[in-house]
Amino acid sequence: MTVLFLSIPRSVGDGATQARIDDICRETDDFNYCRGVFNGHLPGDVVDVRGLTQIALRQTLIYASDTQILIRRLEASRNGSTELHNLLKICEVGYGIIVDEFGTASLDFAKGDYGSVVFEVEKCERYVTDCILVLAGRVPEMKVRNLQAKVLVRMSFVSSSELNGGRRHASPPIAI
Repeated sequence: MTVLFLSIPRSVGDGATQARIDDICRETDDFNYCRGVFNGHLPGDVVDVRGLTQIALRQTLIYASDTQILIRRLEASRNGSTELHNLLKICEVGYGIIVDEFGTASLDFAKGDYGSVVFEVEKCERYVTDCILVLAGRVPEMKVRNLQAKVLVRMSFVSSSELNGGRRHASPPIAI
């Protein structure tokens, strides 16, 4: 009996595409996660910065929406701790803002209004940082999710900034 394993390889871009991905990912907190997200969603071998921005925006919107759903489930399952419930509510509101901003950014992206995309995306990293700070590791389910969300938001900011004509560095996040 012969067993044949078939695998469908992820698309890996050409040298120029990988160089663009690497440049963007170097500006995030997790190079390998960033690179994996891009390479896992490449539509072909050659992808320009517009295509990379589209990947980053889409993946951030999906991830933030899924995270907001997770937070609601965590709130519902954590009976008794008003303090923890309030902290999760801060995160839920923050992720709701991210979903709204990335929804608007996606519409602006489709219109070719890249300056507005940068404007909407730029402010979102602070909402993830706020959630990281208020939870301070107290909700294990959120630790990795927050770190990955922060990388996704940063990927979107860096790629959209480049698409808009130049790399800009966001101001440091402000915790509320």
